[in-house]
Amino acid sequence: MPCDWTELLIAYLHDPPDKALAIRGHETRACRYAVSAGEEVLPDQLHGTADQLASSIERLPMPSGKAVQVDAQNGRLTIVHPLSGQHDQLAVGPVEEAEVTAVIKQLVAGVDPPKQRFLVLWRLLPERLAERNAYYALLPADTRVPDHTIWHHLDAAAGLKAALSGSRSAAFLSFTLGPVQPFIEAARSVRDLWSGSMLLSWLTFCGMLPVIEEYGPTAIIYPSLRGIPLVDRWLIEHGLNQVRPPSSELLRSPCLPNRFLAVVPWGSADQEAQALAERCQEAVRCKWRKLAETVRTQIEQRLGSKLEEFPRWADLWDQQIEGFFSVTTTVLPLARCDDEQIAKLFGAESFETVFAESAAVRALAEAIPDQDRPRYDQASVGRWQAQLEISARLMESSRAVRHIPPSTDRATVPGKCSLMGTFEQMGPAGLDDSRMFWEVMAERVRVGPNRIRPGERFCAVALVKRFAPHVLADELGIDQTALRTPDMATVAATKWLKHACQLGYDLDPDRAYERYGEWNGQWLFWTKKDQREEKGEQPVPEPLWQIIHEARGDSRLGPPPAYYAILMMDGDHMGRWLSGEISPAVETVLHPAALAYFKQLNDPRVEPGLKAHCPLGPARHAAISAALANFSLYVVPEIMKQHYGVLIYAGGDDVLAMLPAAEAVACAHRLRLAFSGDPQVNGGARPGYYKSGQRELLMMGPRATASCGLAVVHRKEDLRFALQQARRAEKAAKNAGRDALQIAVCRRSGQHTSVLCPWEFAPTAERWVTAFIEGASDRWAYRLCAEMDTLAGLPRQAVRAELVRQVERSEKPTKEKLAATAGRDKLGDFAGKSAGEVLAGQFDDYLSQVVGPPRNFTEAQAMESFIELCQTASFLARGRTN
Repeated sequence: MPCDWTELLIAYLHDPPDKALAIRGHETRACRYAVSAGEEVLPDQLHGTADQLASSIERLPMPSGKAVQVDAQNGRLTIVHPLSGQHDQLAVGPVEEAEVTAVIKQLVAGVDPPKQRFLVLWRLLPERLAERNAYYALLPADTRVPDHTIWHHLDAAAGLKAALSGSRSAAFLSFTLGPVQPFIEAARSVRDLWSGSMLLSWLTFCGMLPVIEEYGPTAIIYPSLRGIPLVDRWLIEHGLNQVRPPSSELLRSPCLPNRFLAVVPWGSADQEAQALAERCQEAVRCKWRKLAETVRTQIEQRLGSKLEEFPRWADLWDQQIEGFFSVTTTVLPLARCDDEQIAKLFGAESFETVFAESAAVRALAEAIPDQDRPRYDQASVGRWQAQLEISARLMESSRAVRHIPPSTDRATVPGKCSLMGTFEQMGPAGLDDSRMFWEVMAERVRVGPNRIRPGERFCAVALVKRFAPHVLADELGIDQTALRTPDMATVAATKWLKHACQLGYDLDPDRAYERYGEWNGQWLFWTKKDQREEKGEQPVPEPLWQIIHEARGDSRLGPPPAYYAILMMDGDHMGRWLSGEISPAVETVLHPAALAYFKQLNDPRVEPGLKAHCPLGPARHAAISAALANFSLYVVPEIMKQHYGVLIYAGGDDVLAMLPAAEAVACAHRLRLAFSGDPQVNGGARPGYYKSGQRELLMMGPRATASCGLAVVHRKEDLRFALQQARRAEKAAKNAGRDALQIAVCRRSGQHTSVLCPWEFAPTAERWVTAFIEGASDRWAYRLCAEMDTLAGLPRQAVRAELVRQVERSEKPTKEKLAATAGRDKLGDFAGKSAGEVLAGQFDDYLSQVVGPPRNFTEAQAMESFIELCQTASFLARGRTN
């Protein structure tokens, strides 16, 4: 049944944004704001089923407002970080009704249909009010339980209102697109890597569109869509010119994961929800099919007359395209998933048996005296969380039936694709004919900056992936110059190139493109201008060759680094966060006045309820979604720029990027701190947040952790191998107790090492890298490594003494630079000490972090790992073997 956009608009405005500033009279104020938005509303119309359902689902049991009234005190409101339970004071002002009214009127001016008015207010009202007063972004929905903002509540109420339209019964619609890793990591170049990520992000957005167009963006529970560039572009296409057009740089950033969860109408006999799920699937298939057909047409146009020699070059095209992606959707009716049914699905006698903590929280409602109880039901706390878990299990079981592409139905088939070896390449089956075909492809087919290199032989999927960027740029209105992606050699030398430019050498890759129409980072390492390390490479333009030759001979620069790092980061325990298993305790998220109210009740049910974890509701779910979206959309790109990185993908808690080797540890550490909103890097925001411009953006908070893998590889190394090493490093960090950095160094000589660096130790590793960049020698580390077999059998103090001895044997400049690595953290007491004493203290610090739980290193393993980490820091600093 179509959504009533007027009702949806009223649901979004049922509570005024400034409700927390003056709770008394907020309903009449909300009516006046609704009038400003073009809707005449009476107070009785504001609180419909959606608001009551959102309140009962997301709010903890609480007495009525008369029993516990919490207002701003001395211009301050208590707010609580929704994922850590940390309390903070928010400085606020009085109600400025004229200001809020003016912003609403400005946003809806000239916007007639209710759908457009709803969309513009959803997208811009929080942002525009925060521009007037920053505290509008953080005002709580309920001052007694101030652990979620008014915007989280309004989004949840609007989403539920749309889901309850017509049928009066809602359902979870879950969507997943795959395969992910095999598709992304089948890459020969940085452009291939980015193209795979961008395609998955764009196709997932296409899968969302039927839900967004029918029921609005608030119907999407995860991921958060406010501010997503693809969504902003969609809003502009729907006539909302108030939305700022996203830049090409933003549009080309894949920031959507490959899955989403929506709340939609169930319909009669599941027809509405299931039909919508099928439309989501078909939207993806249709867009993928259309994109593939456009790529095929462009290839054939460039083949020109040669196409007559290979008329059946694409016989397997449709079969491969249609069979590649797996689009899985599941639908869970919420009304049919009540407490009794939930218990049955978990094989238990009652809801309380399975979800004991939720039951303990529900018991708080029973402890409230009759005269203090509110009018709405408080017995559904925890049901949303249980329904989410069932929906996740339903999706997991659906995906357990693996998608298998159809087998090739021809007797004679071409050889395998050189990029995706499970598929046959396009072109003739005969070896000679196939060779001729791909020679023609390499010679003639170029779409934008993308081409087929000599020796490459691709299947249909790989061809679409290679040439999709140019087509997507036209589809999304992205400037073609924004599609330029550096090659691995340029990534390795990015910081070197910036330094060279600062010293007056004109080695900016973008300017080289403009002047010569070409740039190849491999030129930096050639011994002659026409060296051509690969077939088809262009010689270096003479003026550029002279500049490269002079820069490499400059003692201030030295030779360019030949190694780069691939970074893979992943949030820890995200499933447990979404299940509410590691939510903060109830007592930590209550306002002190509300906590005092419960504690004065003489009821044995109070203490267990207060100690229980907060069940996950729509608002806390929205908070997690918003925190992950803020991290991927605003924080990760900013940090990547600071460290000369190339961002491939940032979707929620997942990050994939490439960096100069010397910047890798510092960048990874900064990302980890920002993920939690650590004050060391959050720009002066309160703990658990990140300041971007004037806005304080919610992060996952100090209780959230992340693991990261770094693979340091040579510029000539196969990219697929490099990605595999980064993935293994990330898994090694997870297996070592999580919340850590694992660094794998794959030297060109064949020597590969992998070492654990706990995040607490990362500042020390960063200072080591700096010391080695500044010229400190690492010979002492190699001498220790040569003695490792002997040292492994000695007591810690003996190893410590040998460490001091070897370091003190170093030349004076090395000792000075190593002594300076004491820093101001745990080793502050070592400031002014000798280099040997500083390194010995760092040795003790490292062992204290990895020996025993949760890392479970033995002392011998820890000693070896410490020395390997020293050598790794030295290699990161230099990494200049061509």
